[in-house]
Amino acid sequence: MSMIVVDEPQSPIESGHSPMYVETIRRLYFKGANEQLSRIIGKLLPGDIVMVINAADDVDEATDLFNLIPDPKQAGETLKDLNEDFQIHIISVCTLDRAVPILESLPPDTRSQIISLLNPEVGALLMNALGQETQKEVQNLLQYLPDTAGNLMTSQFFAIRETATAGEAMEALHGLPYHEFVFYVYVLDAEQHLTGVSSLRKLLLSPSGTLVKDIMERRVHTVNVDTPEKDAAKLVTEHDLMAIPVVNDQGVLRGIITVDDLIHVIQDADTESMMKAVGVDSEHKLSIMSQAISSVARNRLPWLAAPFMGGLFAAWILGLFEDTMSQVIQLSFFMPMIFGMAGNVGSQTAVVAVRGLATGAITVSDYVALLFKETKTGLLIGCFYGFCLSLYALVVFKSSTLAFVVGISILSNITYAGVIASSLPLLLQKLGHDPAVGGGPYVLTTVDVLGVINYLVIATVVYGL
Repeated sequence: MSMIVVDEPQSPIESGHSPMYVETIRRLYFKGANEQLSRIIGKLLPGDIVMVINAADDVDEATDLFNLIPDPKQAGETLKDLNEDFQIHIISVCTLDRAVPILESLPPDTRSQIISLLNPEVGALLMNALGQETQKEVQNLLQYLPDTAGNLMTSQFFAIRETATAGEAMEALHGLPYHEFVFYVYVLDAEQHLTGVSSLRKLLLSPSGTLVKDIMERRVHTVNVDTPEKDAAKLVTEHDLMAIPVVNDQGVLRGIITVDDLIHVIQDADTESMMKAVGVDSEHKLSIMSQAISSVARNRLPWLAAPFMGGLFAAWILGLFEDTMSQVIQLSFFMPMIFGMAGNVGSQTAVVAVRGLATGAITVSDYVALLFKETKTGLLIGCFYGFCLSLYALVVFKSSTLAFVVGISILSNITYAGVIASSLPLLLQKLGHDPAVGGGPYVLTTVDVLGVINYLVIATVVYGL
């Protein structure tokens, strides 16, 4: 019978702005009032200290503030929620006497992740200073590839044999060396294979003599140790789980991933999709304020190549229709409106499609249904704005022909914009590429270029030029 539990993180205060004490502590820091600072920080919750340290201007300030935390356990709970750069620097410059108790207090997964990011010499020095049991835990987790479920999981969980009774399970829980929240009770067979899961509520309400295997849920959502952490995060999100078990190829339970450990994965995935959707290098994660101008420009330039080439092509198309534009100069007045509306519709549709693919709400097999729906939506929106624009052209320019051209153009442009913006992400997904790129400059460039052609062809035909 294996009985271990998961540490429950303390969440920082959620606020749109930094609390007043953050600035107060920073002012005291710059004044060198370390004794007073140490007393104040010692009374704060770890989540509050995280907010203070993450507001630091650099790693040196962050380290100075962290070193004012008197209790190693409090320091460990703070360290696990700091940003990665601060974690690495703080542990790297800590003395062994301070670093070891802090690392020992961390959950296994957090501890192994921090050690894996350290300089090899520093990491080896810390590993040798840790207890044998802790070293074994770290080595077990470091054997898995980065960004996989095995690398992210914790070996602390509560499990019991399927032949045990509900009463024995509750007694085992009561006998834990310290009290922590247990998300689920995992049920194992004699070979440590995961056979089911039970909630504490079901165990508590069942007669004490009831076998655990008779009350457990046999359908368990699991991930393999080699499953990408993004897939694990998606599964947890889809099924609203607090934790998900991690098994090896033989079905043996190796650990669990708790939802708090997946929050940063979900946030990183959302950030990556958002950055790709606007054509920014998703691998460049530093704060915009801390990047050199040349670095910012270098990372943005490649993504803007497609819009630039598309703009040149659109200019060439305009040149082909020079006679049309010169004879009906009013056509140029409506170009920003028509192309802008189509681009906006394309952006909206692309965001919905990319987000749907990311969350699993939309799959490639839904393409026909999605295409049909977006076509109808585009027609409805296009008819509304087509009527409004036609009415404006008729009233202002007194031309029914111009009114017809701009009305039909905005109707058709908005309709095909939705079709293109929903199709491109799904096509990229089908081809094995990142669909988030489909929501960026590429889809907008396609919409703009086709919009120019569509508008001028309609005008040329209607005016008979």
